[in-house]
Amino acid sequence: MDLATYLGNSQSTTSAASAAPATARKKDLGALNQEDFMQLMLQQLKSQDPFKPTDNTQFIAQMAQLSSVTGISEMKNSLVDVVDSLRSSQVLSASNLLGREVLVSKDTFSLSAAAPSVIGQIELAKPAQQVDIEIRNASGAVVRRMQSGAQAEGPLQFAWDGKDDSGAAVVEGDYTIQATATTDGQRLALEMQMRAPVTGVSLPTGGQGPQLQVQGLGTLKLSDVKEVG
Repeated sequence: MDLATYLGNSQSTTSAASAAPATARKKDLGALNQEDFMQLMLQQLKSQDPFKPTDNTQFIAQMAQLSSVTGISEMKNSLVDVVDSLRSSQVLSASNLLGREVLVSKDTFSLSAAAPSVIGQIELAKPAQQVDIEIRNASGAVVRRMQSGAQAEGPLQFAWDGKDDSGAAVVEGDYTIQATATTDGQRLALEMQMRAPVTGVSLPTGGQGPQLQVQGLGTLKLSDVKEVG
């Protein structure tokens, strides 16, 4: 008689003798712990037929089951400890970014009294004859155009002071910044990056990693940071 068989028989006997609901007495095999296995094995030894004792091979296999259950339980606890340690380390790293500027890939910016301007950066994979930057409001209208002459390969930084082409301050709200480069007669879209200070750090529930509140850029993941200023 193996453990699963004995458990089934034990539940059937209890079911017939007890008035308690069956759902309260039944225990899922997947929820068995080390103590449950030991109790079942001892009961199995007490209940075995003396003329047909449990085969040694079968008994050893059951002991192996017990060791496996114990090992899985200990491994689970160890993994939980490792995950908690990693999250704590991430939070500590993120907290060190408070007040510092970070560079992230993003093309939208929320203009406000707290964030009246923005510093952007684009990466040129090859020299460009011209670079054009357009800033659009939430409705898609272009409020500012900036243009540069020939640029060498590498990073190109620019700043927007929150004003339109006529020099008037634009209204607060969300803006999109797009850049294109003219290289060998072709216009190529460029990835936009922005630089802004970190104003807060939070740790969401559900096992997610720490998140950063970046001025004008909203909430970002720690993995979004490409460079720390």
